[in-house]
Amino acid sequence: MQLFHRQLPSGSLFRMQKKLTRFAVYVQNVYLRASERGPDAHMYEIVIAEDEHWLRSELAVMIERIGEGFTVVGEAVDGEDAWNMLMELWPSILITDIRMPRRDGLDVIRGIDEAGLPIVPIIVSGYDDFAYAQQAVRFGVSEYLLKPVKQEELQEALRRSLKRLGLLQEVNGCLRKVEFYLHGLPDGDAKKRLEELDALLQELRKSKTVHPNSRKTVLNVFSGKWIELIRGMRPDYDPGVPPVWDSFEQTQEYFHRLLEIWSFAVRDEADPNIRQTIRRACDYIASHYMQPLTLVKMAQLSSLSPSYFGYLFKQHTGQPFVAYLNGVRIQKAKALLMEDDIKVYEAAEMVGFVSLPHFNRLFKTATGKTPNDFRKGMGR
Repeated sequence: MQLFHRQLPSGSLFRMQKKLTRFAVYVQNVYLRASERGPDAHMYEIVIAEDEHWLRSELAVMIERIGEGFTVVGEAVDGEDAWNMLMELWPSILITDIRMPRRDGLDVIRGIDEAGLPIVPIIVSGYDDFAYAQQAVRFGVSEYLLKPVKQEELQEALRRSLKRLGLLQEVNGCLRKVEFYLHGLPDGDAKKRLEELDALLQELRKSKTVHPNSRKTVLNVFSGKWIELIRGMRPDYDPGVPPVWDSFEQTQEYFHRLLEIWSFAVRDEADPNIRQTIRRACDYIASHYMQPLTLVKMAQLSSLSPSYFGYLFKQHTGQPFVAYLNGVRIQKAKALLMEDDIKVYEAAEMVGFVSLPHFNRLFKTATGKTPNDFRKGMGR
């Protein structure tokens, strides 16, 4: 069901194909998280996937106690929810149960492995089953914890995961450079874009990645993101078969062609309806912030792909979608905390946060105070 009806001219450049590949969603995920991350390289973001609420909360509390740079950014109630969070939040680590509704943990891990996502999975399960362990190893899982989980065991598993994250560090760095380049596409002239593109390709070429397929993974992300942006304006665009990335000359020629096509398409991007669509999205957030909103859902309501919607949202609001949504929620929470009869956890739930520790961290980042300190400062 469409929420934002846009009156687009016939043959509009902004009609989007609704069927999105996992890879395209991941590309948007990379773009958002790259733009949100600051200079602190020692924050390791975690998504927890567990259908038992008490255990999910217990794991989040354990991680908060462990500290050491580990922080929970999302809590999923099932495998499908977990996959959507991975696509939107791009965490460093996934802690997941195996048996969950809609989609099991192994299938989520399989998706991570098949897409080559730089996410380290940790399994927490009540089943000491060799068959499960075999499948987990096949998909790159090296940590398999049995319930009930002890904090010391979890801490050691997280520390060991840092070694694997180190192997992915250069890949992540390359991905961020790619996404910062794409983010700056609207600025500068054609000559500058071409020079920066060639410099980036040379840098990727010389990159001494640990894994033999790392460079290809980065180039696949690069081309996938660019193709999504082009299709946001020209939905019928067919990029053809990409090169195998073994030849630098072919790779360079391929990206030069993408830049040229993007440049032609963006010249026609003067449709005022796009600004109206983003305004409507902001209005929707203002009235539905307490609901479980995601970039994917907002893109669907706007009849745009997640990649293109996220790109346009950042361009028009100056903030990534997740940062904008959290900002609205924090402002609403501040108003609620001025009420004597509303507890902190109630305020967090009322504005749409499912994790109290996550709410506390975001609130302090935004205001410089914890929710309790903020309330005391207001004389409550």
